[in-house]
Amino acid sequence: MSFKNSFDIACLESEALQRLFHEMTSYVQNIRIEMVANGRGHWSREEHPATTIGLTIQKPTIQFVDSLANAQRIEAIAHELLHLLLVYRYGLGVIGRRIPRPGNSEDVFRFYMSMRGDWVYLLGQIANTAHHLVLIDYLKGEYGIEDSLHIYLLNQNFCVAANENARDKESQYGMGLTAFEYEKFIGRVDRVINIHHQTEFFRKAYDSAQKHFDKYSFRSIPAPLSYQEDIFSLLEDLGYQKEDFVFFPESK
Repeated sequence: MSFKNSFDIACLESEALQRLFHEMTSYVQNIRIEMVANGRGHWSREEHPATTIGLTIQKPTIQFVDSLANAQRIEAIAHELLHLLLVYRYGLGVIGRRIPRPGNSEDVFRFYMSMRGDWVYLLGQIANTAHHLVLIDYLKGEYGIEDSLHIYLLNQNFCVAANENARDKESQYGMGLTAFEYEKFIGRVDRVINIHHQTEFFRKAYDSAQKHFDKYSFRSIPAPLSYQEDIFSLLEDLGYQKEDFVFFPESK
């Protein structure tokens, strides 16, 4: 990205967005919003017009691409703010890999043997999927903001990713989670991809997401410990050990 400009959301003239922003600042201070040059996402042709960085160190910065129209900027910024609200108000943190304990050869061996996997995609998608089941209706119900941009991009990006040949199991697990989210928000995922013809890794993640996340909604937000247990159980379904992962920031 070639430039980063600090952005004042007041220029978007959205009372709902400003209300959400001020609510969020009561939970974490100094949230920065930046406009950045247009770029591409995880997959070669995917679009990801907004993201949040610095969350794990409690210095969040929301970045959105300069190509968005004003209505899309409101949706994109609100979407990221709601992710932060779920983390800092409701304790639904993001998950990362735990650094191996010094001197524990088994932990170190397991960590480095799995380095080829796309952990950023998988672990990011786990938290995203869980959050989105709450987030979309929360934005509409509490702030009157329709997150049509996210639904549009979910459709576009899943159609792109469905045609990619992901080789590592972490990417295939991530695809299974995205397919579950597609089915929840758009439906008829079988029009895009045949679930039964996918890899075992894909199907495991899809089935596990159904088992652990299907109950999540705006009216049924999980408690922090329940949320963590669901994610650890999902990871164990996928063949991982929960001791290898950690949540950021710590739950209240």
